Amino acid sequence: MRRWLAIGCGGLLLTVSVAVEARAGTIRGAVTASGVKDARDTLVYIDRIEGKEFPAPTTPAELRQINKEFIPHVLPIVKGGSVSFSNSDGILHNVHLYRGRRSLFNLATPAGASPITKIFREPGEVAVLCDVHPEMSAYILVLETPYAAVTTEDGSYTIAGVPPGAYVLKTWHEKLKPVTTAVTVEGESAVEVNVELK
Repeated sequence: MRRWLAIGCGGLLLTVSVAVEARAGTIRGAVTASGVKDARDTLVYIDRIEGKEFPAPTTPAELRQINKEFIPHVLPIVKGGSVSFSNSDGILHNVHLYRGRRSLFNLATPAGASPITKIFREPGEVAVLCDVHPEMSAYILVLETPYAAVTTEDGSYTIAGVPPGAYVLKTWHEKLKPVTTAVTVEGESAVEVNVELK
């Protein structure tokens, strides 16, 4: 859609054509899950959009080590984006990242050390472990679109700012099988998509 904008300039009135994005909609709903305590930490996201590339944010996402946990447990980022790893505990940790069985890097994060920042250019799942404390784990999901949300404890999610169009909505859970759903967003409408994972 285009709008005409009148601009005053030195006594002249200029009329220019300005491209305006169609108004964005929202995808929201709830995830229910069988075989796990609850549906929290399920990633719901729009898969790649043919012919579209999305710039990664210039500010790194944060993955922090707090009270012997990685916070957040599931971190979605856009392909090409970066993650800052930091230790907020008073003890030694490390960050050991894997893509499948391949080790990406393994670095110590001593107490009080400066954050470590890494860029992720390849889409997919990255497991994050602390070899010092094996109970600690997290996941980075490198996506091809920014349209994603991680469910809360009750399984609810909201993906805002979605342009009108037909999309493939997918789920990711560390223990459950993914589900794929077709969804169409029209204008500023809110579309409800509820998903059951098993």
